[in-house]
Amino acid sequence: MTVSESPASPRWRTAAACAGLPPQIVFARREAEARPALEACRSCPVARRCEESVAPAESYFDGVSAGRLWRNGRLVRLRGHYVAPPHVASGGDASGALARPA
Repeated sequence: MTVSESPASPRWRTAAACAGLPPQIVFARREAEARPALEACRSCPVARRCEESVAPAESYFDGVSAGRLWRNGRLVRLRGHYVAPPHVASGGDASGALARPA
C-alpha cells in the first residue's frame, strides 16, 4: 500500500484477513457470530487501515473492525480470549474488549 493511498481506498480491503468471510460474520453484532472475523484480525496486515477507514466510533458501526467488535459505534465487551492486533490503541485490555466511556 502506498503512502499516498487514502484510507477510504478500496484496495486495502483485498489484503484484509477477513476478505473471504461472509458479510454476516464481519458485520455480526454478537460475539459468537463474529468469532471468525475476530480471529482473522489477529494476523491482519491492514487492521490499522481498517480502523481508520471504518471509523467505528464515529459511524455507529456494527461488526468487527481492527480486532474489536462494535455495536452502534461502541465497543462490545467480549467474553472470549481474543488478542487485539498490536496497533490497537491502549485504553482497553489485551482483548480490546473494554467498553468506551459514555
